[in-house]
Amino acid sequence: MKHVAIAASALCAVQTLHAANVSTTMTNTVTVTNNCTVSTTGFTTIYDPLNTNATANQDVSASVTTSCSLAAPAVITLSQGANAASGSSDASPLRRLSNGAATPAYLSYSLYQDAGRSTTWGNTALTGVPHVGTGSGATTNVYARIPSGQTPGVTGTFTDSVMVTVTY
Repeated sequence: MKHVAIAASALCAVQTLHAANVSTTMTNTVTVTNNCTVSTTGFTTIYDPLNTNATANQDVSASVTTSCSLAAPAVITLSQGANAASGSSDASPLRRLSNGAATPAYLSYSLYQDAGRSTTWGNTALTGVPHVGTGSGATTNVYARIPSGQTPGVTGTFTDSVMVTVTY
């Protein structure tokens, strides 16, 4: 029996000598990028140069819906449009709606950041609208004004295309 106890004791000693551990840390990395999407709804209205809008501005609104990563800072800017008047700039756009004819007729209009229509919405960081991402869609109103007293000389549909840019 003494030999069995020695053999068992020796076997345990061998197992203990061969049961070693080594470890390291695995580092896992995920980079969350800033990302934004944008969609728009333009305005549609009727302008009556002979009666209603002979003396009253035509005020309407449009919207920009922006979805940016949570807490991502962004700036929403609006271009001068496809029919900008002479002297227009990104900081002070002079936008016009055109009837699209070979010799086009125009209606001037402006886009604003506020309902009081006092702050022009431009195409620079300083004239754009700041936005902080919420991780879901956020709608920002665009306030438009077609000034009264314009007589384009023709009837029909007048349009303009304004590029909306979200810089993040």
